[in-house]
Amino acid sequence: MQGLADTLHEHLGLNVVIEDAVGYVLARAGADGPTRYPRSTRLERERLIDAARRVAGPLRVRGRLASLSASRGTVLGLIVVLDPEGTLEPSDKKDPESNSRPGSPRAEALHGIGLTTAALTLHLLHRRHLFQTELRLHHDLVETVLLEPHEDDAVAEVDRRIGRASALSHDLTGPHRVLALRPGHGRWPDGQAVGDLLDQAARTLDMPYLGTWRGQTAVLVCGTPGAWLDGSGQAIAPWSRRPEDDGTCAHPGAAWQVLHDCFAHVLPDAPAVGVGGFVERPEHLPRSYREAMQALTVRMRQAEPAGLITFEDLGLYRLLATPEGRHAAGAFVEDWLGGLLAYDRERHADLVRTLGAYLDHGGNYDDTAAALHIHRSTLRYRLRRIRELSGHDLTHPDTRLNLHVAVRAAVVAEPPVLPDGDHLPSL
Repeated sequence: MQGLADTLHEHLGLNVVIEDAVGYVLARAGADGPTRYPRSTRLERERLIDAARRVAGPLRVRGRLASLSASRGTVLGLIVVLDPEGTLEPSDKKDPESNSRPGSPRAEALHGIGLTTAALTLHLLHRRHLFQTELRLHHDLVETVLLEPHEDDAVAEVDRRIGRASALSHDLTGPHRVLALRPGHGRWPDGQAVGDLLDQAARTLDMPYLGTWRGQTAVLVCGTPGAWLDGSGQAIAPWSRRPEDDGTCAHPGAAWQVLHDCFAHVLPDAPAVGVGGFVERPEHLPRSYREAMQALTVRMRQAEPAGLITFEDLGLYRLLATPEGRHAAGAFVEDWLGGLLAYDRERHADLVRTLGAYLDHGGNYDDTAAALHIHRSTLRYRLRRIRELSGHDLTHPDTRLNLHVAVRAAVVAEPPVLPDGDHLPSL
């Protein structure tokens, strides 16, 4: 593509920019291209493409000529020639065809743009075919490595997986984690476009990965990001979290936030991200995948799902967020909080959330009232109603423990026990 841009620039003597279907620059040619090329908004681009579909040849938009690369109605890319002086405009405005005859400079220029657009279309179609083929290969491989290898053939099966990954230029033998991502709100747009953006984020992190989709969940089998490799190429905290790494990463939360921000920066909707545990062998990747899905489940049940949580930080949710644990949690929650949940649903009250805040703050009235933004007297009334409706003594240590676990379990219980839109507690 850079060759196409350079050739057209030499032919026209004008700056040339080649974009992909969503507006990202693929190649530039010309001394002023990188500094003077104006980035269009999404709405401006949609209008430009809609107008370019209706004309034959390049479309003039102020100081630019835009030539659309498309195949069977699908936009593949765009060639933009920067012509602020109007050198490719007809010399006779009253007779636009006066210098469009074969052999005239303007006709040759338009012919050159047309040939370049046709060449770009063939190249982008070939690239898309390769991308789709590689995507299927990646998908098939990821689906395989997320399965537990059969005990009778484990060694040979792992070797086959390593070989297949190597054919896709991915080293499956090194340290890995599985990441599971979903849009924080709503749904992803076109899956292929999102896949390109995920790839862009991974390149920014210098993080090798294999990816696939499971419904609305993007599953990435990730090698260690470049920033978390030491001088000898070994994974360090927070990626590895080995015992010997204690103290080497003073702020692991901030480090993980950098990873989340790379995805949030390129995706149209900041994602919820669950990070599975660290593994050093490919046969352990199924465990990291299950842990990533547990973490993602907890993240998605929060009041603000967009964000990242690692399996190591789940705490009690490690036990509760498994498929079996979520169903067991439902029965446990009903036993300890059933009356309060029914009261909240019928009266649109907030007793369960109040109880959770009270237990989270160790029974401290002032801290609980501040967290809930209510007066101490309101808190006393709610706690009295909680005692009356539940029949539980909040001063008894075992009772407080079970109630606290029940409040936590309500977040992941299956089937859901919290009213729609209610989330407890925040992480």
